[in-house]
Amino acid sequence: MTRRLFHRGYTIEKSEGGNEATEVYRARLGGKSISGSLHNVKKSIEWWADTNTFVNPADFDEEEDDAPPTHQVEEYKGFRIMNDDPEKDEKGWYMIVRGKLMKGSLPGLKLFIDKNGDQLRA
Repeated sequence: MTRRLFHRGYTIEKSEGGNEATEVYRARLGGKSISGSLHNVKKSIEWWADTNTFVNPADFDEEEDDAPPTHQVEEYKGFRIMNDDPEKDEKGWYMIVRGKLMKGSLPGLKLFIDKNGDQLRA
């Protein structure tokens, strides 16, 4: 029996049997068949859907999954303030408010929220 999953409009199939460590998932992207772990197959589909670039799931195995996250997220009065590059700690912070990107330092964005919070939520 085949187990089917759907991710971003693509069908991912897994044949029953085997243990969790040896699960192999398959999908078709742009006429090419791909296979690998569920996580890597989903990453390949993401690349294909977002950039129309084919990336083999095996290419993702080279990345270290145990690496610490390189981004920071801080919740402040109901707003998410993010930093994707901790090395640029001072000015690398941003948030999205009503579909608009706002960038600046963490204290500056918090000050902006303090001054304009009620208007931003409306």
